[in-house]
Amino acid sequence: MVEHNVPFAVADHFSPLLKECFKDSPTAQSFKAARTKMSCIINEAVAPPFRKELVMKMRTNPFTLITDGSNYTGREKMNPLTVRVCDSDLSKVVHRFLDMCPTSGPNCGTAEVIYKKMDEAMQKNAIPWRNCVSLSVDNAPVNTGAKNSIASRAHQEHGSIYIHGCPCHIIHNTAKQAGQAFLEVCGFDPEDLAVDVGYWFKGSTNRRKGYLTEFCELHGSEYMEMLMHVSVRWLSLEKCLTRILQQYEPLASYFKSLNDKQPRFRRLVEAFSDSITEVYLLFFQATFPVFSTFNLLLQREKSSIFLLHDEMRGFIRKLLSKFLKPAALQHRELHEICFKEPSNQLPGEKLVIGFTTRVTHNRLLEAGAITPQQVQRFQKAAVAFLERAWEYPLT
Repeated sequence: MVEHNVPFAVADHFSPLLKECFKDSPTAQSFKAARTKMSCIINEAVAPPFRKELVMKMRTNPFTLITDGSNYTGREKMNPLTVRVCDSDLSKVVHRFLDMCPTSGPNCGTAEVIYKKMDEAMQKNAIPWRNCVSLSVDNAPVNTGAKNSIASRAHQEHGSIYIHGCPCHIIHNTAKQAGQAFLEVCGFDPEDLAVDVGYWFKGSTNRRKGYLTEFCELHGSEYMEMLMHVSVRWLSLEKCLTRILQQYEPLASYFKSLNDKQPRFRRLVEAFSDSITEVYLLFFQATFPVFSTFNLLLQREKSSIFLLHDEMRGFIRKLLSKFLKPAALQHRELHEICFKEPSNQLPGEKLVIGFTTRVTHNRLLEAGAITPQQVQRFQKAAVAFLERAWEYPLT
């Protein structure tokens, strides 16, 4: 059960299964261990020797502490404390669970309370802070703030601790801020559209398998479920918007053909009635891979720190190459590039917005479905998106 990380509730079904499988075995017939006994065996018999072994390694070896808070909204907030330490028996760095640091009350999410619980876990196991070489947390102010944070308190214990924020959060925030710049120019928010589409079809059989299926058949496309966007992970939009684009014509016909007075439905009718929406979605679909590819690299299990510098430079250059002339990028350090200089920027019709985006953009413009003014606003929004994506990490 521990090896496969299955719930303790599985134990309720395990004893009857053994008796059924081994009817001729007296041992199997007398075996009894439901969830209560199984949890006691694992937590009180199996776990202590492993925890003691981990503590002994932490007392004599450098280690990294890792913690994060759960999103659970009950009476207690869970803050698991895990450790990365070199295991000499395995000759490699391992990631192990040390303790759970639950907090409760009105101040359960403050740095003071969380750090106090972490320190208690260290003190009760006689683990010296001087062996902690790094603290890995996400980039929230409560974790990494300069004055009143978990990091500042850890530095009071041991000033040489390296605070390692989550680089994936930086990429997430960069993409989100770039999307905000796009919204400020043209008024289109891909998150709002993805959330509205997801919740409109969620839990409604008539909307999903009834009306929408009919429109899919009408347009000769296969019905696919609409995906739900996870708002705390902006890059999940890639899959959500790709699914919307796969069903774009049926969705557009669906919302323009039906009548409903709900605010969410009216927003969706307005979005799918405007042909420029498809261009916006295609632009985001073409731009997402720049962020998601780099994000996946940062999530690798294997060590990739030796790749990070070159990959970061490549990520920034990919963004700049979408709206700057090649001459502005040649033989220059990144900090020397004048990306806001109009003479260095590509004209609107040369922006790298994706081949499908360009083809659709030209087709709709020639057909009169979108206006030159909409095209200019889209181009301006695309440049604002890319500028913000380049500029945000530096601030």
